[in-house]
Amino acid sequence: MTDALCAVQKSALRGDMTVKRRALSLEERVHISQMICGRAMEELVLQNAQTIMLYASMPEEINLFPLMEKLLSDGRRIALPRIVERGLMEAWELRAMENLVPGKFGIPTPDPLYSTRIPPTELELVVVPGAAFSPNGGRLGLGGGYYDRFLPQAENAVRFALAFDFQLVPFVPMGRRDVRVDYVLTEHRRVSCRDVLRKRCEDC
Repeated sequence: MTDALCAVQKSALRGDMTVKRRALSLEERVHISQMICGRAMEELVLQNAQTIMLYASMPEEINLFPLMEKLLSDGRRIALPRIVERGLMEAWELRAMENLVPGKFGIPTPDPLYSTRIPPTELELVVVPGAAFSPNGGRLGLGGGYYDRFLPQAENAVRFALAFDFQLVPFVPMGRRDVRVDYVLTEHRRVSCRDVLRKRCEDC
């Protein structure tokens, strides 16, 4: 697939997902978010991880703030992204919910006065945002490339996607630098992307 064709397909899929997310009512989004986050807490990979990177969800995304608060209350070490320049971000520790302040683009981020940077290699699990995901771990990001640059540095972390069920699609166009996720969890489905890739290799 050429880069130009990949970009066209990404744009179309991203637009489709935006329409579907906006079609959800607030009540639906709250209910589904609670379902997904509840299911996530039952996952062994999350239960066993002590240093976890989440993200500050936007209104149209799955609401991760209750999950964030629960993990903090359990004594987990929580990191959130902090944008340092175009296309680049770092993981910074969130010690309390009240330490969130507006960052770049108005995205809540840990207040640097009460936070420290966490080296990517110390992360055990990263909850990865995205517009769409495929069963083989394909991920369509939001267009900035931040996670595609960051995740290879977090070489010890499990990449975990929490998504609305409609965001799990058969195919996601992938460029050469795009990274995959290890698991996708929705309100109805759980996919181990490594197992899917392994099965496809065995069938080749």
